[in-house]
Amino acid sequence: MNPSQAQPTTRKDDLQTVAQCIGHNDCCAVVGISNIGKSNLLRRIHRLGLQSQLLPDADASEYGFVYIDFNLQLQLTGQGFYELVLRSILNQLKALSTETDLIAEVEAAYRQVVAPTDDFQNALSFNQAIITLCERWPRRLVLLFDEFDEVFRELESRVFLNLRALRDKYPQRLIYVVSVGTPLLKLRNSPETGEFAELFTHHTHVLQALEPEDLVQVVQYFAAANKVRFSKEDVTFIAEQSGGHPGLLEAVCRVLAEHTVDGVTRDSRLVVAQLAENANIRVECAKLWRGLSFEKREALLDFVAGNPLPPLPEKELIRDGILRANGDGQTTIFSELFAAFVKRQHLVKSPTERGVRVDVDAGQVFVDGRQTEVLTKLEYRLLLLLYGNLDKICDKYAIVEAVWGEYYIEEVDDARIEKLISRLRQKIETDPANPRYLITVRGRGYRLQKG
Repeated sequence: MNPSQAQPTTRKDDLQTVAQCIGHNDCCAVVGISNIGKSNLLRRIHRLGLQSQLLPDADASEYGFVYIDFNLQLQLTGQGFYELVLRSILNQLKALSTETDLIAEVEAAYRQVVAPTDDFQNALSFNQAIITLCERWPRRLVLLFDEFDEVFRELESRVFLNLRALRDKYPQRLIYVVSVGTPLLKLRNSPETGEFAELFTHHTHVLQALEPEDLVQVVQYFAAANKVRFSKEDVTFIAEQSGGHPGLLEAVCRVLAEHTVDGVTRDSRLVVAQLAENANIRVECAKLWRGLSFEKREALLDFVAGNPLPPLPEKELIRDGILRANGDGQTTIFSELFAAFVKRQHLVKSPTERGVRVDVDAGQVFVDGRQTEVLTKLEYRLLLLLYGNLDKICDKYAIVEAVWGEYYIEEVDDARIEKLISRLRQKIETDPANPRYLITVRGRGYRLQKG
């Protein structure tokens, strides 16, 4: 994208909520599903601080924001934790042109953490650095802990007892903001870690999908940066497919841009087929799925099977934004793409059902519960098109575009299509001469039937 293009100013309400917690000296947890925008929100808080549009009465020099990305932690130990936090603090102190003697004291503590004599020295040196900042730095220290899930789940509990003790000692000078996929007490609930998690009990903000106004801004930004035009119908399509999930939204925009000229989509059927095959979309959906607890996955599988949901999983899925009420008051999965993913998981988990089933994420095909031999690239593209249009007729033009590409419309003849159909039947039909699933509709095209 063009870096000179102004970034859209989205999630103002979310920024305001977190900023108000900080302004009241409260710790805050930002909770949300995979790639919903938690990290981006924390980075923006780090970049913006508490500018006038967030807290009009705040003095920008009153707060010192330090962003810590725990993906950069060298080792999942107390020492690794303290090292990364102090390293991040030092970088921010230098960026803010802090007094040299204060930087020197923090650097001395950092060196002791890097080469400690024992675990006790690790915590002692870290504490000394934080105490020095809380007592001598004119700014309130705001530590923005990003990608905090694994850290909180795996580190020894004394690290969090230590963080809680520092917060209790300096409640007006030290603030923690964490981003996690699951509320802290559900990630790990023990007496020791529970004391740290209590800091966030009344200040946990669940990050939902983008609001319609923000979604339009993001789509317009993408279109301008990539020199494409999207119609109002395209924006509606993007919203329905992505559900406002930032990762899915960008992937849908990219696929749509490849099949849009002068604001007109060439063939919506082809776009839908391409979305089903798109690797980035499969990865995003798989991340969302893996981020859900076993109970929530089972509840979603029951949901797509038409079974009633237990009250607690339903409540939590609605809170997380996975389920939402549509305009008719019916509960639906927030994104058509993720809904299709969940349906595929349901089908794959029901191997005794008759019919053709495709696990798009694994690239595997099952017929009557048994896995077929590996399909070629062209065979797999054809099957994805038919599977995405189950029980619907796909004509020659849709097949050519989905399998070979639009530039081959005039070059691929009926015989070539029939040969590909024949090869696919050899792999998915028990009796290819009398097909049960892949049916020819004479004069119109082909249809994949349900089992």
